[in-house]
Amino acid sequence: MLDSLSGPMRSLLSRVAFLAAGALVGLGLYALGVGGVFAVPLAVVGALVIGELYLFALAEAS
Repeated sequence: MLDSLSGPMRSLLSRVAFLAAGALVGLGLYALGVGGVFAVPLAVVGALVIGELYLFALAEAS
C-alpha cells in the first residue's frame, strides 16, 4: 500500500503512525498509573523524536 503513495504522503503517514503509537503508549502508561498526567504528552513527544530520527536515518541510508 505504501508503494502506491507519493513521497510526501508516505512521509506524512509515517509521522501520523508515530504520533498514534506515542499516544497509545502514553495512554497505556497513564492507565497503569505510571507517570501521572505527564505520561501521555511525554510519550507522544518521545515517539515523535524517535520517529523523526528513524526517518532521517532511513533517508540517509537510501
